[in-house]
Amino acid sequence: MLGLNDIQYLYEFLFWFVTFFILKKVWHKPEIRTIYGYSVALFNLLAVFFFSLSSVKGDLNGLDAFAFGFLHAMVAIVMITLVHVSKKLEK
Repeated sequence: MLGLNDIQYLYEFLFWFVTFFILKKVWHKPEIRTIYGYSVALFNLLAVFFFSLSSVKGDLNGLDAFAFGFLHAMVAIVMITLVHVSKKLEK
């Protein structure tokens, strides 16, 4: 099941745990929400680039790369849309 080699899950849990509590304290600031939205969109677009690169190098099947890339592109579009809607609602 989970052995010593699977300590990455503990690091990921701690990262999201700390991130949650940091965001909980500063989420009321509009600039924090904007930065967070754009950074999530940027990381998803970076994932699309890496999936495309993996497909070109032959490390990943082309259809799998397209499916994962499409998923991450949609998340990026949704995040950018949410940032823009949030800005309109604040005005």
